[in-house]
This record gives sequence, C-alpha cells and structure tokens, in this order.
Amino acid sequence: MLKLPFDTEFSVPVLNPSKPHETVYLIQYSTWGHHSLGFYRNEQLVEFTYGDWAMFALDKRDLFTSLTHMAFPTLGALGRKIIDWSPEQPAIPRFTDCIDIVPFPAEASLVETLFTRLTTEFNTAITDQVYHEADDLYFAPYHIPYSLWNNCNHELAKWLVELGGQVSGRVFWNPDFIAGMSPKLASIQ
Repeated sequence: MLKLPFDTEFSVPVLNPSKPHETVYLIQYSTWGHHSLGFYRNEQLVEFTYGDWAMFALDKRDLFTSLTHMAFPTLGALGRKIIDWSPEQPAIPRFTDCIDIVPFPAEASLVETLFTRLTTEFNTAITDQVYHEADDLYFAPYHIPYSLWNNCNHELAKWLVELGGQVSGRVFWNPDFIAGMSPKLASIQ
C-alpha cells in the first residue's frame, strides 16, 4: 500500500525492559475516524473518549452543529464507558460502531498517570454527566475546548504521546491510528 506523507502514523511506545509495562487498548470506530483508549482495571475495560459536548453528549450531530462547533471553540466532553471484560473475551461487539481494537504496551507508570488524570477529570464533573443511550456511554463536561484544531483526534493523539508514543501526519480529519501503527500489532475481537 502506498504511504503518503500526510497519512497518520502512530509509533507504539518503546519500552524500557527494566520498567513494568501494561496493555492499553486503542479502539477505532466507523464514525468520523473516531478513536478512544481503553484501560484494563479490575476485570473491566474502562474506555475514555473525547468530543464536543453538543455533538457527543447531547447527540446533536446535524450539519449546522457540526460546522459551527468545529469553527468556534465549544465545551468539550469526556466520555467514559465501563464494561465487565477479560482479555480472552470478544470486545468489539460491546462498543457501538466499533471496527477494531488493538492492544499495545506502554510503561505502567505513564498508563497509571493518564488513567488517574482522566478518571479524576471525569469524576470532578460527574454531577453534570449525561448518559448517551445509543453508545451506552456517560459524558461529563471537560475543560479542554473542542474545535477543528483540537477535536477528538487531537486529544487522543495527546494521550498517545503521554503514554510514550509518537504521532505524526494527518490528525484533524479521519485519521487511522491503527493502520498507521508501527510496529503493526494484532487486533483483538
């Protein structure tokens, strides 16, 4: 396959063998090239995702809302979904419109730092959370504004970098972090 210079690339974190690592799950959806991260905790897969409050939490996905909320910074939304799960079980059917899930290793301390930060951010705004029934996902207001230049893909790229990965290429529209993964790791069901 021909690789273009603006294609999305995600280099999996390089691990230090003397430090513990754990698995993080990169979840890819069919909608708008959306991705999220999953963390395995206490026999549960905890997914975190980011988006626009109106479009994701309130499900206002009409053309006018989409265009205006990309053009002007708006309230961000941090989404969280928790499912009972073990790595031996299929996961894709448990996530609406999910097309792929790829586990990748990262330094355990970096994973814990990101997981704790996202959990704290979500719990801080839990009184204002909204349940999105179609996706079986809870959203809480998030302090980072959503816009064309900081949309769900940019936020996910920041999270991947926090985990020690490297991201380059096209991020703002329809990136494919999994196709651009290096090294390419196997998907789970």
